[in-house]
Amino acid sequence: MPPDDPCPIWIKSQYSLIPSLDIAGKVPTDTSILILNRKNDSQTPIRQSLLLQQELTEVRHLDHILITYPDLGHLFYPSSQWLTAVGPIEPKVLEDLFGWLSDPVRDFKKLTILSSQIP
Repeated sequence: MPPDDPCPIWIKSQYSLIPSLDIAGKVPTDTSILILNRKNDSQTPIRQSLLLQQELTEVRHLDHILITYPDLGHLFYPSSQWLTAVGPIEPKVLEDLFGWLSDPVRDFKKLTILSSQIP
């Protein structure tokens, strides 16, 4: 018999999240931040990303970038504003993500959590 609540752990985690704007000033300034948003995302309005970018600028966290995708929906797949289509992530999104991660400014070997795992 299925539980009454389809996914109580996920639901509770969503309600307990601290809004990004509240913690933006607490992120160390040497931590790079990549914000990816889709204009046709009905679940995460682009306004939220613009407000986060503004807050990061106001708290002088300069190492951040916002990339928006005009015709993509929540799953980074072409969608209308009202219907989220399902499909593979668009290559441009993967290229942008790879480019950001590969930027020499981000030397992930220096991260303590990863240094023991990278040869």
